[in-house]
Amino acid sequence: MEQKRILSIGAHPDDADTYSGGLLSKLRDAGWLVRLLSLTDGSAGTYHMEEAAEEVKLQRRSEAAASGRLLGGRYDVLDYPDGRLEATLQAREHLIRYIRRFKPDVILTNRPNDYHVDHRTVSLLVQDASFLLTVPHICADTPYLMHTPAILFWADDFKKPYAHVADVIVPVSDARVDFKVQLASCHVCQYFDWMYWPDRVERIGWPREQQIADLAQRYHRAGQNQRAEVCDALAKKYGMDAERIRNVETYEISEYGGSLPAEFLSVAEAIE
Repeated sequence: MEQKRILSIGAHPDDADTYSGGLLSKLRDAGWLVRLLSLTDGSAGTYHMEEAAEEVKLQRRSEAAASGRLLGGRYDVLDYPDGRLEATLQAREHLIRYIRRFKPDVILTNRPNDYHVDHRTVSLLVQDASFLLTVPHICADTPYLMHTPAILFWADDFKKPYAHVADVIVPVSDARVDFKVQLASCHVCQYFDWMYWPDRVERIGWPREQQIADLAQRYHRAGQNQRAEVCDALAKKYGMDAERIRNVETYEISEYGGSLPAEFLSVAEAIE
C-alpha cells in the first residue's frame, strides 16, 4: 500500500507544527509521511528593529527545519513576506502546484476567521485551491489530483462569526504534549522572545529552563482545557475509557475537502 501523507499548512514558520504536533506525531508513529509548510518567510516576527529582515528569515528557516526533523518530515518555508500575505492568483497557483506535487491525503490549516491576516489568508488560499486541485486545465504543467484531500482546521478560541466545531477529537498523551513543547522550543526567537512582547517582557531574561517550564505549563493547560470542552463527546464515544484521556486536540472538517480516510481516524482517535 502507498504510504499515507499529511500536509500541515501554516502562515508562519511555527504554525504548522505547534498547532497540531500531537496529531502529527501520532500519524508519524503510525507510518504516515509528514510534511509542513509555511507560506510566509516569518521576517516580521521580532520586535528587534536592529535585526534585518533577511537575518530573521534565515533564523526562522533554521528553526522550522529543526522542528521538521523532530517530526521526521520536511518543513518548507516560502518567500511571501510575513504580515503581507495576499490571496492572489499567483499565491493560489503556487499552492496548487505544491499540494499536487506532495499529494497529501489530509491537509491541516487555520480556520478562515482568526486575528491574524496571514492566518485568514492561508485558510482562504487552501480553500480556494481545494476544488482546483482536481481540474486538469488549471496549472496544467503539474499533474492534477484525482481526488481532493480531506481538509481539517485546527482549533482556535474565536467565536465570531461562529466558534470552532470539534468534528474530530484527537486524544493526546502527556508525553505528546511534552513533545509539542519540544517542537515549540525549536522556535527560539518566537517562544522565548517575541511571544513575551510586550506584556511579559520580564520573562525574556529568564533562564531557558524556566522559559521551557513556563511553555510546558501553557501547553498542558491548553490540552486539558480542550479536553474539558469536549468531555461529553468523549464520554459518549469512549465510555469509561474516556477517563484515560488527559489532553486532546480538536479539528473542524472543511466542507471543501474530501472524505477523511479510515486509516486517519483509526490513528487520530486512538487512546494512548
